[in-house]
Amino acid sequence: MDGFLDLRPADLPVLVLVLFRVTGVALVAPVLGSSAAPAMTRVLLSVFLALVFFPIVRGAAPLGPEPSLASLGLAAAAELGVGLLIGFAAFLLFAAVQLGGHLIDQELGILQSNLLDPFADAPVSVIGQFKLLLATAVYLLLNGHHLLISAVGDSFRAVPLAGARPAGVLGPVADGMALDLFRTAVQIAAPALVTLFLVTIALAFMARAVPEMNLFTFSFPVRLGVGLLVVAVGVGLFRTVFESGLGRNADSVFRLVGALGG
Repeated sequence: MDGFLDLRPADLPVLVLVLFRVTGVALVAPVLGSSAAPAMTRVLLSVFLALVFFPIVRGAAPLGPEPSLASLGLAAAAELGVGLLIGFAAFLLFAAVQLGGHLIDQELGILQSNLLDPFADAPVSVIGQFKLLLATAVYLLLNGHHLLISAVGDSFRAVPLAGARPAGVLGPVADGMALDLFRTAVQIAAPALVTLFLVTIALAFMARAVPEMNLFTFSFPVRLGVGLLVVAVGVGLFRTVFESGLGRNADSVFRLVGALGG
């Protein structure tokens, strides 16, 4: 508690930079960055985490003993950018979940039934919304938020305040994150996509065997019912895939932190 109570005037610039980095993470990170969370809650959480992480960098003077307002503003903007990168990297896992749900909705033919995603304030498909809510519950049960907070703490050790060096080192990390996004999305959607593909083949054989059947009217409820059944039965498999994706995403976030430190 002494580290929280005996702040000196010289510590204020450092605390401000820490606060901006933490705020950047809180703006876009999973769960923390959701618009469903009250703004005041996110502000108070950012301040609390800044006070928790402040002892890690206490005594640093990245801008000199008496920084100017302009240099402090530029450093704060840079720290906000570092936090946004870390939070966005963590959010890519949920983007993969949303993409997987989008692929399932496209195959089910209900892609136009959109809801509002509370995480990104954007329209999202029905199955995509269900997958996002399920992913949030699994994320919290697996302590994914603890991994994110650990990554933020490590960033203060790996990336000095006002000392990020992202140029030329983020390319391989970003490529790996993009590849993992599509990989996770396909793994999430694969059970439903494969099942619906087999249903389509079966319906095609039925159409050839019974030409009098109105296949267009019959196929839609069949595909929809089978698809929803697969989504419901596959909840356990979703947890396994999401847990695997969470591990890869955590590794990517930690690699990003290391890359930012140059």
